[in-house]
Amino acid sequence: MAMDLNAKAAYIRGLMTGMEFDPASKNGKVIAAMMDLLEEMAAQVVEHDNALDQVYDELETLDQDVDDIVSDLYADDDEDDDAEEDSDEALYEVTCPNCGKVSTVDEETLLDQTQELVCPYCNASFDIELEGTEDEQPEDNDQ
Repeated sequence: MAMDLNAKAAYIRGLMTGMEFDPASKNGKVIAAMMDLLEEMAAQVVEHDNALDQVYDELETLDQDVDDIVSDLYADDDEDDDAEEDSDEALYEVTCPNCGKVSTVDEETLLDQTQELVCPYCNASFDIELEGTEDEQPEDNDQ
C-alpha cells in the first residue's frame, strides 16, 4: 500500500530524529526549514486532492443530471419528429396583409376556397391568390 504525502513527510521527519539530526547547525537549519516546508506542502496537496475528488463526484452527478434532462428534452422532440414524418402534409407560409406577420397553413386549408384564412396574430380574415405552376400557364386563344 502506497503512503500518502503526509505519511512520507512524517517518515522523513522520523529518519531525521533517529539520526540525531542537529537542527542548530548551519546545514541543519536549512534541512529543518526544508522539512517544515515539505510537511506544509504535503498537507496542502492532500487537502487539494480531497477537494478535487469532491468536485469530481459533484461534477459526475451534474453530468448525469444533464444527461437525464437532455434525454427528456430530445425524447419529446423525437416523438414530435416521428409525428411530423408520419404526416406527409406540406406546410406553406402565408403573410397576413393586415399585420404583415407570417404564419403556416397546411395544403388542405390553403386549397379550400370556401373559407377565408384567419390570421392567428391579429384575427383578420383574408383571401389568398395562388400562383400557378409552369404547367398551368394560361392558354393563348389568339390563333
